[in-house]
Amino acid sequence: MNDNISYNDLDEAVQRLSLTMDGAELHGAFCGRMMLGSEEDGASWLRELVGERDEANLQARDDVKTIAVVMGESVRQLDNDQLHFDLLLPDDNESLDIRTEGLAAWCEGFLYGYGVAVAGDSLAEKQMQREFIRDLLEISQAGFEHDEETEEDESDFMQIVEHLRVGTMLLYEEGQQQRVDEMILPKGSYSDSSPETMH
Repeated sequence: MNDNISYNDLDEAVQRLSLTMDGAELHGAFCGRMMLGSEEDGASWLRELVGERDEANLQARDDVKTIAVVMGESVRQLDNDQLHFDLLLPDDNESLDIRTEGLAAWCEGFLYGYGVAVAGDSLAEKQMQREFIRDLLEISQAGFEHDEETEEDESDFMQIVEHLRVGTMLLYEEGQQQRVDEMILPKGSYSDSSPETMH
């Protein structure tokens, strides 16, 4: 993520703005919203979420800017396969139960944002997407139930994060390709029908 903005920075900004979700859920919701949207769609959604703020409140302005910078960096990571897309989650030095709660919140947010993005769209009908969404649903209900953290627990957690990271990138790539296809061949156009036989 952005070198100068940590998860804690984002989460504190979200809390000061009294938003209805924490930093992990907000990042997940934004990423889900971007699966079929443009960067402008994401910016519009964030403005709606944050609402109007007193221009004289410098702290609020800084907090909104923090959110915008982080989300802009996420879009750049998704758009560029040379960059490493990161889920924005509690830091690795936090306990596994806190990080698991953050991961569950990220998934819950993603499901919300994704639902807004693909409502009534064919992207959600494809097998790979259905399986990934089922995984998100399951992880969104996750909790860490062991008394002590083990290396195996840590390894399992990192594997889940990697699965979500890669799945999000693949879903984004397919969604953006679909947007391009629909701009070139809109639904209902003559191009959707079979070509006439030439004699």
